[in-house]
Amino acid sequence: MSLAYKKNALLGLLLTALIGFTSGCGQANGNSDESMTAIWFTEAPASWVVETAVGPFSGSTQMRWELEEGANGTISGFNIWYSPSISGGPGTGGAYCMVGAREESHLVITEASVEDRLLPTFAFTCTQLDRLNLRCLGAGFADQPPVALRGRLTREEESASNDAGIPSEVISEVRDFCNGSTQTVPYLNSLQ
Repeated sequence: MSLAYKKNALLGLLLTALIGFTSGCGQANGNSDESMTAIWFTEAPASWVVETAVGPFSGSTQMRWELEEGANGTISGFNIWYSPSISGGPGTGGAYCMVGAREESHLVITEASVEDRLLPTFAFTCTQLDRLNLRCLGAGFADQPPVALRGRLTREEESASNDAGIPSEVISEVRDFCNGSTQTVPYLNSLQ
């Protein structure tokens, strides 16, 4: 065999391997089962603790994340949450726009309230346990008292069953605001 033939055969083999590798990478971060593109819910309320002037206190929150993962592992979406009152009064709720990135089973997400989408308030570090489950730890930033959260989110195949407590118009308004389709801040009074 000639040297030129060997070089061409090697180049062809490398190109074939590269094309196979890149198409496999695109599938892993696209709309496959491994993608973060989904609606995620806390099955059991996520627990949180916050430091105050009188000491720490804790509570729980329900979260609904709607995430979309791009082909390069970047993530955008939103979080609609609700925390019942510790004292028995009305609870609180809100919505946050989210951005993040994923590499293999590791995910980081930063979020900011829809009231000030350029002021990050919370960050999550998550591990994808399998295609249906995320385990996450979160911590607040310096614009609020020290706060931390621990929770587990599950991919929902049929979101309507878990959306019962969230009006569909709120979900649509938050989605449109966080993806930049509108600049109108969502009306969230129905979450409180």
